[in-house]
Amino acid sequence: MSHLYIFDLGGVLIKNFHTLPEMSKIMGLPFEVLEKDWELYARPLMEGYMSTNDYYDHLFTHFGYKCEGDFFHDTFHPTRNEVMIDIAGKLKAKGNVTAIGSNTFAPHWHIIDTLDIRKNFTTCYASHEMHLIKPDKEFWQYIMAKEGFTPENTTFVDDYVENIEGAASLGIETFRYTGDDKALLEFFKDRI
Repeated sequence: MSHLYIFDLGGVLIKNFHTLPEMSKIMGLPFEVLEKDWELYARPLMEGYMSTNDYYDHLFTHFGYKCEGDFFHDTFHPTRNEVMIDIAGKLKAKGNVTAIGSNTFAPHWHIIDTLDIRKNFTTCYASHEMHLIKPDKEFWQYIMAKEGFTPENTTFVDDYVENIEGAASLGIETFRYTGDDKALLEFFKDRI
């Protein structure tokens, strides 16, 4: 019987995905200042209810920084996590449904194509397109309903504890990825 595997993008399928440190340097702001500000706007951006241009306007109004181009895109330099992408491809080849389930927004979502990740996945779900984010339970409920799976036939992989706890509260099997490839391979050894 087929199984649904949902993988987070940043911190699981890709590494080096944080943009705020470079943005704060370019803006000449302490990282902590920009991070605190970002926390107020991350949810509406990732839910797709606020555009990046609106956030860039906010940076100008609040900090006096005029963004040229697409600031989030231009400071985004991710790399592939080959071990995790390989596992997803093997799971898919065995007839399972593999899905990317990511809290993200438009300037970063394109990375699944530019890093050639999509082919290892049956389907992909971005928070800004779904208007749902982790760790809200509706995030996983939406994906399971779309794919026709129950929590008992779903596994979720993420690097954030709160997202793991959110999925687990629905009865979904979870694996918290910490960068320990040995633990990762042990978890998936009988599945791939």
